[in-house]
Amino acid sequence: MTDNVLSAARVLDLVELIAASGDGVLLREATTRLNAPKSSTLMLLRTLVNRGYAYRDPLSDRYLLTDQYRAGAFGWVTDPYARLIAAARPVMERLSQELGESMTFGVFDTPGYAKVITQVVADVEVRYSANVSRPIPLYCTAIGRVLVSRRPRAEWRDLIGHGPFPAVTRHTVTDDEEVLRIVARVHEEGHAIVMEEFALGGTGVAAPVLDENGHVLGALNMGCVTNRFDEKRKQVVAAVMAAAGDLGQQLRVRGGAAEADAGPGSSPVRSFR
Repeated sequence: MTDNVLSAARVLDLVELIAASGDGVLLREATTRLNAPKSSTLMLLRTLVNRGYAYRDPLSDRYLLTDQYRAGAFGWVTDPYARLIAAARPVMERLSQELGESMTFGVFDTPGYAKVITQVVADVEVRYSANVSRPIPLYCTAIGRVLVSRRPRAEWRDLIGHGPFPAVTRHTVTDDEEVLRIVARVHEEGHAIVMEEFALGGTGVAAPVLDENGHVLGALNMGCVTNRFDEKRKQVVAAVMAAAGDLGQQLRVRGGAAEADAGPGSSPVRSFR
């Protein structure tokens, strides 16, 4: 048996061991059961965690398979975004806990719209919560403006459509030329801030997650309650941009990031592998 095949076998043995355990496994238990060195077993466990297959319970130090993986191996066959969601969720959960605001992740949907593919709602009494069942406009949302800003500039008008746009709230920018100027600024600054243009009382801060070629995979967004936003504006912007950059790097290191979204109405060109 070659080293590569042995390594693959050990990964599968470890996944099967965790799956068979009702309450997860400790590092020492995995080492004993697999008859493998502690150092290499720890590295395998960390790899499973980083790839979204497993997580470590901080209270018990036990390793368990994630709900997403248990629910159907990330839905690899039917859901082209499943691995992207599995990678994004831990990042979103961490940011939500740290800053007390809700997180969403969005991708292109039908022409003129994006869709939220996963959400983490903040565990606070007053919070922003998105309706993930309906598409969101590109022209007046932080997710939408970020996605458009990372496409070729010649496509921007076709992506957002022609104004005047419907005013979703009294703060919505409805002039298409002004929206295009805002998108240009988003492209330069690397993030979008949308205050109450899509939902009264809500402010969105989004940044792009990019593949190895600089093409957009999706947009990481923090949905803030507006009256809390000003006091932590710099902190939120910095955290969202850093997390989006880290997530893109994580996906590139894996060698399995989905191809950038080809635009509205399309699926990723290649799925996670």
